Amino acid sequence: MCGRFTLRNVDTLKSKYGEIDFEPSYNLAPGNSILMLTDQLKSINWSFTPYWADKPFNLINARSETLNSKPSFENSNRCLIPADGWYEWKSEGDEKIPYFHHADGDVFFFAGVYGGYRGKLGCAIVTMEALETTKEIHERMPLIVARSHFKEWLEGSESNSFDELMVKSIKHHRVSTHVNNPTNNDPKCIFPTS
Repeated sequence: MCGRFTLRNVDTLKSKYGEIDFEPSYNLAPGNSILMLTDQLKSINWSFTPYWADKPFNLINARSETLNSKPSFENSNRCLIPADGWYEWKSEGDEKIPYFHHADGDVFFFAGVYGGYRGKLGCAIVTMEALETTKEIHERMPLIVARSHFKEWLEGSESNSFDELMVKSIKHHRVSTHVNNPTNNDPKCIFPTS
């Protein structure tokens, strides 16, 4: 699962995709306005509901293994969601300990799906089974798309789009429960704790 992430390195995106109206964030949460890339970068709400639903579903993740068989995502479009880190919580007894996953500030792109519901666009982050490097924290992780496969992902190709090299470079460290509050959006969210 991916329930929080960061996008601090907005300047890298601006240099490649042009001017965008987006402030760096240390704690993007479901329901927030985030960025997505299709033919250009644009803002979208992080919460997906299929167009046919009677009431909002507010889905934030979509499993890659069932993406093409779940009715909720049947008519969705594909997108890429820029990020430079994400949080996962590890269960230790009765406690849930937050960890920050990152690649030293490098921007990468999560696979995403999006669609419209009652005139409003929303998206979900596609997840996959965690690799060994991240599995000790959580059994799921975001599917990170390799830059060389952007076009295939966006066009709906079933090829293996995930960026194994980037994923293997991901590091993680424990952070404080400061990140648990989605209104906290500052560097303290990513500071390592012992």
